[in-house]
Amino acid sequence: MNTPRSVLLDRRVLVLVGGYGVGKTQLSISLALKWAREGKRVALVDLDLINPYFRVREIAVTLEHEGIEVIRPEGDLAFAENPSLPPQIDGALRDPSRRVIVDVGGNETGATIVGRYHALLEAEDSAVLQVVNIFRPFSSTIEEIESLRLDMERKSHLKVQGWINNSNLMNWTTLDDWRSATELMQKLVDRSNIPLEACGVNPKWAKKIGLPWEPDWIPVEQYLNLGWKNPVKGHQAERSENRDEERKSCQD
Repeated sequence: MNTPRSVLLDRRVLVLVGGYGVGKTQLSISLALKWAREGKRVALVDLDLINPYFRVREIAVTLEHEGIEVIRPEGDLAFAENPSLPPQIDGALRDPSRRVIVDVGGNETGATIVGRYHALLEAEDSAVLQVVNIFRPFSSTIEEIESLRLDMERKSHLKVQGWINNSNLMNWTTLDDWRSATELMQKLVDRSNIPLEACGVNPKWAKKIGLPWEPDWIPVEQYLNLGWKNPVKGHQAERSENRDEERKSCQD
């Protein structure tokens, strides 16, 4: 399945939504670093307030050293039912000189929170993209993925404009896994009439399984560690575990 050159990825503001554990945060960080290294002014808005394992603030200092402004609620109010959001979010969304990535939490709270900005995010320079990993809970069938989309759209008052295929089992991904994901994504595109805008792929496992690299793919590195894993990328080396255990962890 060839991925056409995306126009939506060139929008100034990208809102990444999707289910729990599909890889929105890793993808957001990878995109932010890519843009920053191309000389763009970048703000990364972290609205993924429910996930205890993947948090942008783990590497906020690293991102700031790359010139990326990390914006997120802080303190106890960040985890309230109606969290207090910093004014910098509104400022970044209105600033035409900055590229902005909004990482949205994978439940109804995340959708409701980003919905506060729906008037700004309906602008022509913004795009809402749903990240899909078919190996994660509630994302393994077309029906589940579409249910997530419709629920998010109702609560955020935003419309998903494109899909990002980020399907993987980390370093345990096989070529058959990738082919299965590609086939399901094509069926999803046909059913929903929403285009596939991009694929997020880790270059290391792509090379390992012999997957020819496509120039329009988004290279997604592992910058954050799972809560039950050792730190990665620039910290301690990850532990060697057998593939079956890891695949099970990815799907739990």
